[in-house]
Amino acid sequence: MKHLRLTILVTASCLVIIFSHLYMDERIAGFFGEMMKEGSVMSLCSCDIPDLLIHIAIFYTVTSWIAYSVLKRRKIDNRNTRFFLLTGCTVPVSFLLKSFLKDLFGKVTTRAWLKQKYLYGFHWLDGGSDFSGFPSGHMLLFMVLALGVIRFYPRFRSASIGFLLLLAVALIVTDYHFLSDIIAGALLGYIVDDFMYYYLFLRKGNA
Repeated sequence: MKHLRLTILVTASCLVIIFSHLYMDERIAGFFGEMMKEGSVMSLCSCDIPDLLIHIAIFYTVTSWIAYSVLKRRKIDNRNTRFFLLTGCTVPVSFLLKSFLKDLFGKVTTRAWLKQKYLYGFHWLDGGSDFSGFPSGHMLLFMVLALGVIRFYPRFRSASIGFLLLLAVALIVTDYHFLSDIIAGALLGYIVDDFMYYYLFLRKGNA
C-alpha cells in the first residue's frame, strides 16, 4: 500500500511539473519579473544573494554527524539520535543529487530567462550558472530537513510546513526559480527522505 501511495504521489507530481513547465512557469516568472523592474518596490528583491547552500550543507552534515557520534558513544538511542542520523545522510545526498541533476537537465534559471526569453527550457548536459534551475536545490535540501523534523518532532509539523511554503513563495517572488523547479525539488526531497528512512530503519526492523 505504501509503494502504491508513493507511486501515485510521484506520478501526480510529475504531471504537475510538466503542466507547470508548459503553461505556468513563464507566466508566473514574467509577472514577478515585471514587478521587480528597476524603480519598483519589488526591485529590492532582485539583488543577487550569495549562494550559501553548499556551506549550509557542509556545516549541517558535519554538525549532525558529530552530534550523532556523541550520542552513540554515550549509548543513547532516542529520537534525537535518529534525527541526526537520518538528516546527516539525507542532506549530503540531496546536495549531490541536485548538483548532478542540474548539470543533467541544464534548465535555464529564471533570471537568465528574463534577460533572454528564447532560452526557456532544458539544455541537456549543459549545466552552468545560467542553466542550473532544475530542480531547486534550496527546496530539495530544506525539504529533507523539514521532513526529518516532522518525523521525529511532530509537534513542529505545522511550523515546518509553513517554513517550506514561505521558502517556495520567496523563491518564486524573487524570481530565483520557476514553479516547476520548486515542485521538483520538493518531490525529490520527499523521495530521498522516504528511501533513506527505509534504508536506515525499516529495512533493519529497528524503526
